[in-house]
Amino acid sequence: MRNTLLAGVVLLVAACGAYQFPGGNPSPTNGTVSGRVIAIPCAPVQPAGSVCAGGPVAGLEIDFENSGSTQAAVTDSRGDYSIALAPATWEVRIKTYMRIISGPTSITVAPGSSLVANYVLDSGIRVPVPQQ
Repeated sequence: MRNTLLAGVVLLVAACGAYQFPGGNPSPTNGTVSGRVIAIPCAPVQPAGSVCAGGPVAGLEIDFENSGSTQAAVTDSRGDYSIALAPATWEVRIKTYMRIISGPTSITVAPGSSLVANYVLDSGIRVPVPQQ
């Protein structure tokens, strides 16, 4: 009788979700933000009128700020980054002299979400226009 009662209590607790089996995956609390950062124009000797697809920006720090908290990601050699962030709305700050041409300046992270935030930066490189 005692074993039957104990089995019933364990079943009831597990059914209510109050018990988590050892080694089980808890529900995710963070979301992941990842993306790629490229800069255009690609080179100072790029011919006038030509367009490049953009060059990766390596070693760039991207700060995510929320209510006084700052989390940072750094791009790799291909311009890729990834960071796990708590659910919230985060302001994005890119630590560079370059200007953001496209990409979100704030993101909203939901629990367990995966967001892609790509950025295109203006490198400031300009080809001189020939004087006539």
